[in-house]
Amino acid sequence: MSSVVLRTSESEVCRIRCGPPLQAFAMRWNYVVRQRHRWADDPAARKRQTMRLQRDLRSLGVTAKHLRRLKGIVEVSVPDSDTDQYWESRILPWEYVLAAATKPYRVDDAILVVRHLKTGRRKRTRTPKRLVVIETAPGGLARHFNFSAQRQLVTGGLQALECEQIAVLENPTERQFGRQIKTVSPDIVHVTGFDNRSGRERLGSNLSGVRDGLYLADPSSEAKEYRAEVIARLLNRGSPNPLLVGLQCWDSAARLAPMTIHAGARSAIGFQHTFDEAVAEIFFLHFYRAYADSEWNLLAAFCSGWESIAAYRPRIRGSSIVLWSADSLVSAAAEIGRDCLGAVASKTKSSALRSSFVRRADPSQERIRDLVQVSVRPHKQLNYSSLHNGQSVFDQLTLRLNPNEDQRDAITQIDDVELEVQLHVGVDSYPFRSRLDLSTRTYRYDLADRVTLPLTGDVFREINERVQTSLFVDLRWHDQVLYRHTHAIWLAPMDQWTLDASQIGWLPSFVQPRDPAVARTIDVAQGYLQCLNDRVGAGFDGYQSYDGIATGLECWAGVDRQVRSIWAALSLGAKLRYINPPPSYADFTQRLRTPGETLGGGFGTCVDLAIVMASCLEWIEVHPVLFLLHGHVFVGYWKDLRAHRRFLDVVTEDLPTQSGESELPRDDGTQRWVSGPKTYAEIKGFVDRGELVPIETVALTTGKGFGAAIDEGRGHFYKKRSRAFRAMIDLVSARADDGVTPLPLRFSDHHVG
Repeated sequence: MSSVVLRTSESEVCRIRCGPPLQAFAMRWNYVVRQRHRWADDPAARKRQTMRLQRDLRSLGVTAKHLRRLKGIVEVSVPDSDTDQYWESRILPWEYVLAAATKPYRVDDAILVVRHLKTGRRKRTRTPKRLVVIETAPGGLARHFNFSAQRQLVTGGLQALECEQIAVLENPTERQFGRQIKTVSPDIVHVTGFDNRSGRERLGSNLSGVRDGLYLADPSSEAKEYRAEVIARLLNRGSPNPLLVGLQCWDSAARLAPMTIHAGARSAIGFQHTFDEAVAEIFFLHFYRAYADSEWNLLAAFCSGWESIAAYRPRIRGSSIVLWSADSLVSAAAEIGRDCLGAVASKTKSSALRSSFVRRADPSQERIRDLVQVSVRPHKQLNYSSLHNGQSVFDQLTLRLNPNEDQRDAITQIDDVELEVQLHVGVDSYPFRSRLDLSTRTYRYDLADRVTLPLTGDVFREINERVQTSLFVDLRWHDQVLYRHTHAIWLAPMDQWTLDASQIGWLPSFVQPRDPAVARTIDVAQGYLQCLNDRVGAGFDGYQSYDGIATGLECWAGVDRQVRSIWAALSLGAKLRYINPPPSYADFTQRLRTPGETLGGGFGTCVDLAIVMASCLEWIEVHPVLFLLHGHVFVGYWKDLRAHRRFLDVVTEDLPTQSGESELPRDDGTQRWVSGPKTYAEIKGFVDRGELVPIETVALTTGKGFGAAIDEGRGHFYKKRSRAFRAMIDLVSARADDGVTPLPLRFSDHHVG
C-alpha cells in the first residue's frame, strides 16, 4: 500500500498510508475547510477545530511527537497514478491541516507546506526563455474579468526574463490552445480564467455533476467547460514540457495542478478551493519577480510570494496557495533556512534598495493614466437591504499601480488621489468622498468595500417600484481625471428581495421581531403556553426551559411548547390565507410584506409566512432558521441548543456524497449564516435526529395543527439527495457581531399595532 510521506529539510518525519482511513479523513476535513465561513472568525471555534484535527491525525498515526517536528519548509510527498487511485492524498487541504495541527507546538516558528508528486522522472533543469499567457473567460464570462491587469502583473513580474518569445492567447478554443503550446513549447505558462464550478455559477448554470477543469471557447466563441485531464494534456503539448505552470483559477490545486505535472510539467501552482482575487494577483506578482531575481529558484520564489500576502492572511484562513513539484524541494529548503526570503535576499538587494527609496509622482510631469489602471464595475441593481447591511454599490472598484520597479527613477508614491461617488435618487443624492495616498509597495487597492453611502433620506425608503437612476464615479489627481463616468443602475424598492445567490443572505433583514404585530402575537400565545404547561406563571423563557432531569431531546420539550403556542396563536387568531407575491417587474426578485402587513391583511406568500414565524421565534429567543428551496421558503428552529453549536463547528458525520473518485463538490460560502446546497446531507442529519425542527409555515393557511406542519416540513428532507434544496439561513449567525440587522420598520394602513 502506497503512503504519503511528510518531510522537513532535516529528515523524514512520518508516513501515512493511503486507503479508507485517509479517505475518510480527507473527506471530513475537506468539508470542514469548505465550510470555514461558519467557524473561522471565532477564535474559540478555531481552537476546537485544532483539537479535533489533532485527534483525527492520531488515528492516522501522526502523533504530537511528529507534529512538533513539522516546522519550516514541510513537504508532503504523494504517490502518482495514471488513475484517481490516490485521490485522498491530493484533495486533502494539507496546508491547513498541518498549519493548524502544529500551531500549538510551533510558537513563533513559521511553517510552509509544499507538495511533491512522486513521478519518478529524472530532474532536468534549464533557463526559462519562452512564456505563454493564456487568458480564458469566453462568452458570458468576459464581463467578470480584467485581462489587461492580469497580463501586466505576469509580464511585469517576469521582466528579468530574457524572453525569446512571449505569446498571449485570449479566449482560445481547445485547438488554438494546443497549437499555441505546441508551437512555442513554453518554459513558463500562466493560465488565468474560470474553473468549471465558478464558471457555472457566473453563468447561472446547474452545478450538478460538475468536475474540476477550465472554461475555454467553443468554435462559436461561447464558453465551454473542459475537464482537468484535458487541460493538463493541452498544457504539455510542447517539447520540452513546461518548467512551471501558474494556474490562477479556483479549485486548481486538487486535480488540475497534479495532473499537469503527471502529464509532463516540472511544477505547477494552483489554489485550494475558492480564493480572493486580490491575494492571487499580489502573490503571482511577487512570485514571478522573485522567480526571476533568484535565478529560477522555485522554492525561494514561492516563499517570497507567500510572504508578500502576509497582510491578507485573514482572508485566506482555511484555503491556500499550493505548490506542486515533480522534484523534491526539501533539499533546497535546507539552503533557504527558516527565513523564507533568505535565499533571495542577496539577489534582490538592488530591488530592496529601490523599494526603500521614495519618489513621489509630480502632477506637472506625470500623467496619472500612465501610472494607475482603474477597474470599475457597479452592481446592476441596488437593494436597500444590501446597502442597509453595508454591502458595496460596486462589484469591483480597483486601482492597480504599474508594477515596473526596475527603473531607478520609478515612481513609488502617488499622493492626493481623490475619489467621489454619488448615488442619485430623485432629487436626493447620497455622496461619498475620500482622499487616497497610493504606494507601489501595496500595488493593488480594492476600494469597493470602503464606499459606504448614507441611507438617511426618505426618498429612497419611499420608492414603490423599481426605478432606473445613476451612479456617478469620479477619480481625480489634482487637475487630472483618472476616471469619470456616470453609470446607469436600477434601484429596487425597500421591500424587494433579490433571489440570486449573492443576495439571498440579506433575507434576515426582513425578519423584524420588533414589529408591533409580533408583540401582539406573543401576547395571545401567552395564554396557550400557560395551558400547555398547565401553569399560570409559564412564560417565554427560550432555552432556559431546559429540563436537566429529563433525558435525550425531552430535555428541550419546553422549547417545543413555546413554539407550539405561537403556532396556535397564528393559526387560530390570525386567520391567514395564502396569496401570490405582489408584482416586482424584475427577474429573480420578490416583494415581501412585513409581519404587520401579513397579519393585518390576513394573507401572505410562503416567504411572508416564514418571516412572521421567524420574527416571533426571534422575539422569544428561540433560534430560527429559514429553509430555501427552489421556489419555496419555510421556517425551522433549533430545538437542541448544543446541536446548534455542533452545526456552527461543523461537527458531523453526515458528509455529502462523493461525486467522483477525487471530487468533493464546492460549497464555499462568504456569509457565515448561509449554508448552501452541499450542506443538505449535514442539515438532514440534524432534522432526522430531531435536533433541528422544520415547520411548513404555509400550513397556517390550511388550518393544520403544529404536528402536521412539522411532518410536512420534514417531508422536504425525506430524500437522501434533494436537488430542490438551495440553502439554510441561520438567524443567530446572521445577527452576530453586528451582522444582518432588521430593516427600519415601515408602517401602513394594514400594519397591526
